[in-house]
Amino acid sequence: MEFRCAQRIAVGYVSRTKGVQGHVKVESLTHDPGRFAHLREVVLSREGRQERRLRLEEWRMEGASLLLKFAGIETCEAAREHLVKGYLTIAPEEAAPLPPDTYYVDQLVGCRVETENGALLGRLTEVMQLPTTDAYVVRPEKGGEEFLIPAVADFVVEVSPAQGRVVVRGVEELLA
Repeated sequence: MEFRCAQRIAVGYVSRTKGVQGHVKVESLTHDPGRFAHLREVVLSREGRQERRLRLEEWRMEGASLLLKFAGIETCEAAREHLVKGYLTIAPEEAAPLPPDTYYVDQLVGCRVETENGALLGRLTEVMQLPTTDAYVVRPEKGGEEFLIPAVADFVVEVSPAQGRVVVRGVEELLA
């Protein structure tokens, strides 16, 4: 799942260097790692640092990770100093089309969460990526404790970001 915010979409996280020529290992944050074959530029975002535009020179899959090389980064030391612990981002218009019935997180955050009968349970505030499935974090409108709803067909009946709503069923025991 790509993580998208209003300005940029993160498609990778630079986890560490690899080798002596400036290559880096990247955790893919996109449903289609092959998209790197078509990327020419990305913007690196790192906490506490100014964003940096990078030109992608090479890429390849290495196990479950990506191995990337950027122009101007020629040594392990330069890669560590300038790239590691950074997010590789793209503009929203460069986002890859999603498979059917999948959504960007920012399309879901803020949606009303309702039962099939139309009862408002609260607002979706976060999508947690858990080991077995995603879960929606819901904050009740009238206060109270947030609760989780597994993002699976047993509970989620309809997702309509355009209408700003998520319809659920069978969540009564989750609310008790």
